[in-house]
Amino acid sequence: MSYKEKPQLKLYAYKNNSFVLQAIIDDYEECSFERNMYQAGQFSITINYNIPNASLFKRGLFVQFGNDKYDFGEIYTVVDSIGQDGKGSQKRVITGYDARFLLKRRVIANLNNGENWAMTAKGELCIRNLVKDQCGENAEEKRRLPITNIIPSESDALGQTYSVAETFSNLYEVCKTIATQSEIGWRMKFEGTLSLEFYTGNDVSDKVFFSTGFDSLSNGNFSDSTENYTNAVYIGGKGTGKERDIYLGEDSDDAEKIIVEGNDTHLVDEIGDSIVVDFLPPGGLSRFESWNSETEMNTENEYAAKANSILLQYMQNITVSGAGLAKCPYTYKKQYNVGDIIKLSFSGKSANVQIQSVTEHWAWNKYDLGFSFGKPENTLQSQIQLILRKIQQSSNKSSTISSVQWYTLPEDTKQNLSEVTCDTLGFTGEGGTFELYLDSEGTGSKNYNIYCKNLSGDVTLTAGGTDLTLTAGNRVTRIYVDRNGDIIQYT
Repeated sequence: MSYKEKPQLKLYAYKNNSFVLQAIIDDYEECSFERNMYQAGQFSITINYNIPNASLFKRGLFVQFGNDKYDFGEIYTVVDSIGQDGKGSQKRVITGYDARFLLKRRVIANLNNGENWAMTAKGELCIRNLVKDQCGENAEEKRRLPITNIIPSESDALGQTYSVAETFSNLYEVCKTIATQSEIGWRMKFEGTLSLEFYTGNDVSDKVFFSTGFDSLSNGNFSDSTENYTNAVYIGGKGTGKERDIYLGEDSDDAEKIIVEGNDTHLVDEIGDSIVVDFLPPGGLSRFESWNSETEMNTENEYAAKANSILLQYMQNITVSGAGLAKCPYTYKKQYNVGDIIKLSFSGKSANVQIQSVTEHWAWNKYDLGFSFGKPENTLQSQIQLILRKIQQSSNKSSTISSVQWYTLPEDTKQNLSEVTCDTLGFTGEGGTFELYLDSEGTGSKNYNIYCKNLSGDVTLTAGGTDLTLTAGNRVTRIYVDRNGDIIQYT
């Protein structure tokens, strides 16, 4: 099949824990399939109602478009209609979504900290662990879905760090939000079975140009908006009044690059190719501030992850939509694909933008492409979802870490075995020496977030090996206790 020909449609039923081929159909009138980076793409099929194969399309069946392992989805709606010409104008229109929409069947019911399902990690890890707990191997048998899901190591995972805290939210909607805000593509691959995949796309902006000048763009809309823009966010954490933790997160992409010469600083733009030695955070009319209250948080890592999520969520919104020319110099799925970065220009505007979605449309002797670029626009529906999510998060009393144990020095001098389950240790008081628990058989090691608040003296941590001394005052650090009792500080 060339990329312009109508694909054969393969109908599958899910029976006895496997996808079983039911029919191969090619006598339909037209069809379309959308690949979307962040959310389930839609498909549509139109067939003459009086053709015998029309009756084979039923809600709940699955369709594969050609042999493409990513163009696979479930039928959700079948609509029959008749026009003015009577029986000869009867149509059956079949619509559905790609296989990611299967997650719409589940809510986040299996909570991992008593009050919600919470995690702070790269976007891929958040989604994969959600799928594992809600419809994978950690879920009850009756809640499982036929999706292969292999969780990578943290170093191999994709996406920006994201903080999740959800209770009985729809699983698909949460995964869609995580993918969008952590800037990763996700999809289902069908090769007899379904498997969950993640990707980031390639930068082909030096090779692929969507422009009226290159006969590769026929029409479109270019929107550049800062209506909901934020590049500096204050996070209000634990505590009240003067004792409340306030964390400031700023978008480094909006920082002005400067060099320092004696007591003078100069913008790089003023002096050409000078070496950059410092950055000025966004200021003046270029600074857009917002506030976010997170009273359940109390560590630097949590504040930083939340600030990063907000800055990603409310970044400057450049969106472009358009129709590509099927006869353009570039071939979809060969020279570019969903998630790739291309150069787009028309109406005197130009930008390197990421392909958010591509919709292929086939009809008799006709093939068209539709595009959208950038991140999804903030629709009324998405804004309402964000507001509801914020209300729900503020009602969750639990921290996004499993537990916190506070010690007042010098009264507390040793960690008890029952307190080893804590992820975060907080210290306050006059300072002194504190001994971390280490099992005598040396069967494990432990990571801790250490939070010192209003500590008037230094605290020395011991565990039977190399000690670590933390200075007085307010500070957050992360340590690792190895099997020998050596305490190592992350830098």
